[in-house]
Amino acid sequence: MPLRHRIAAAFVLFAAAALGIGSWVVYRSTRALLERGLDEKLEAVAVAATSGLDGGLVSQLRPGDESTRLFQAYSARLRELAPVSASAFIFDSAGGLLVASWPGAAIGDRVHSLDLYEAEIAEAWVSGTATTTLFRDARGRWYKLGLARLDDGPAVLAVLMPADFLEPLERLRAQMITFALVALAAIGLAAAVLSRGLTRALEQLSGAARRIGKGEYADPVPTGAGGEIGQLARALEEMRVAIIRREEELRLMLAQVAHEIRNPLGGIELFAGAAADGLPAEDERRGHLDKIRSEARELDRVIADFLAFAKPQEPAWRKIDLREPLEEAALMMGDAGSVDVQLELPPEPLWVVADPDQVKRIAVNLLRNAVAAAQQRVVLSATGDGAEVSFSVTDDGSGIADDVRDRIFEPFFTTRADGAGLGLAIVRKLVEANAGWVGFEAQEGKTSFVVAFGK
Repeated sequence: MPLRHRIAAAFVLFAAAALGIGSWVVYRSTRALLERGLDEKLEAVAVAATSGLDGGLVSQLRPGDESTRLFQAYSARLRELAPVSASAFIFDSAGGLLVASWPGAAIGDRVHSLDLYEAEIAEAWVSGTATTTLFRDARGRWYKLGLARLDDGPAVLAVLMPADFLEPLERLRAQMITFALVALAAIGLAAAVLSRGLTRALEQLSGAARRIGKGEYADPVPTGAGGEIGQLARALEEMRVAIIRREEELRLMLAQVAHEIRNPLGGIELFAGAAADGLPAEDERRGHLDKIRSEARELDRVIADFLAFAKPQEPAWRKIDLREPLEEAALMMGDAGSVDVQLELPPEPLWVVADPDQVKRIAVNLLRNAVAAAQQRVVLSATGDGAEVSFSVTDDGSGIADDVRDRIFEPFFTTRADGAGLGLAIVRKLVEANAGWVGFEAQEGKTSFVVAFGK
């Protein structure tokens, strides 16, 4: 998952957890507070309603006494609670009905709902008052019972009161959920924008670091961001400038060293040639002097490779026929000894946008490596299609060992005793400078390097 998605998800998850927990705490605390207020009201109403009610008298009522003056008087007293309660009734210690506020109530009827609240009823018998938990009726409306023990007899008054606070509280909860969803959507959008801005700056720094790692120092590192990212960008820009300065110093030093070495090398080759010209052809010393001249030229080529690898490659791109620099490269190889260098080019032009001198240098380096590795033959061929133009250098040598295949393009890595290890490194650098790619296929008895450029 991309970093910006992880940041946005973290923001949204944190906000969802905070909103969810906060809303739940607010809802539960509000509900508990309102329920406590209902409990206090129930107990107050129940205690007030017991005033003037004689528990001893009402507990003496028996089935059939519904028409007595006592029953009628107590029923009327309970109906007076209608403005503050849904109903009220008095029951005995066995849970049998004694008096009720609703019509048709019969003494001794079993109030089965009381079986659910044995603990609360026991508390009312002991402490005088109690309230039950919230419960729903058949229509889904919430209620609560308040209990108060009557004096002078085994009877308890029960007052039923609706929990009207729950309806607006449920509406409040729905509103809180809606608000939380809207807030989460807004937070998600803000997190996406914020994370995108943050990761964009990081992506720019990452791209700049990759360019610096590839040796592309021309573009400065954007340092417009603030905070820690801005500090990182400025540090990266300072590093880029320091690397440019250091590389310039190294190039100047290398150029000076190369100049100082090439001067005596030129003198050695010149004087060795002059000395050889003054000797008879059959003189053994003439061969030694020719060897000195050959080694001087080889050392000069190594120095040229060092300079080519060290200095920035700035190709002079133009539209060229790829066959021309390849033909020149094949001619530059001259006498390859016992190795036959074959050139296989198509009759039609192979147009490509590249630097012809650098393409020739690429081909020469690959041909030199191939001639050094070949047994009898090296083939330089080229082809093109609608998307790209490519050429390959194939030799019939022993191939490339598996343990060195990942390192053959590394600078200064070589498997030859007389190599500097820069030939393939220069090839890759020049190919990339011309927006191309280079690869190879190696097997026993055949190795082929392929270089391709876009049209």
